[in-house]
Amino acid sequence: MREYSGPATIYHPWRVLGRHWPHVVVEHTDDLPPGQRADTNGVDEIRMRRRLLQVERRCSLTHELIHLEHGHTGRCSPAHEAAVDVEAARRLIPWDRLLAAVRWARSEFELADELWVTVHVLRSRVAALHADELLEIARAAHDAHQILPSLEEHP
Repeated sequence: MREYSGPATIYHPWRVLGRHWPHVVVEHTDDLPPGQRADTNGVDEIRMRRRLLQVERRCSLTHELIHLEHGHTGRCSPAHEAAVDVEAARRLIPWDRLLAAVRWARSEFELADELWVTVHVLRSRVAALHADELLEIARAAHDAHQILPSLEEHP
């Protein structure tokens, strides 16, 4: 089991953008393929769909910053996209915050909301956990739900 080392720092993609990528312009547009929230040319532009929720902007920007870091300038393979998803999820969801939140969250939607990420990002993070981490998450959730009263017991 891991040792608790205090609260994890929250990743702030807008701060990272300003400090490390000041030349990159973020354009808010609706000129993106259906279902796509953002993209980048890999050099100096990130396009982000208008009217995204704050959590969607945070997650999308993190994803696109990783593409910039890796120098991805064109369309990426599904394998590259999945790897970027996992890296974004690790940055956005520190282990200690995930473990703490899973102790009380009753659904993945509640858990994602608490962690300030989309369900997609949460699923990417969980899918990339190692077996020992999954076991620790399962124990924490089980222990917490044994202690907490059942929702069905209260009208």
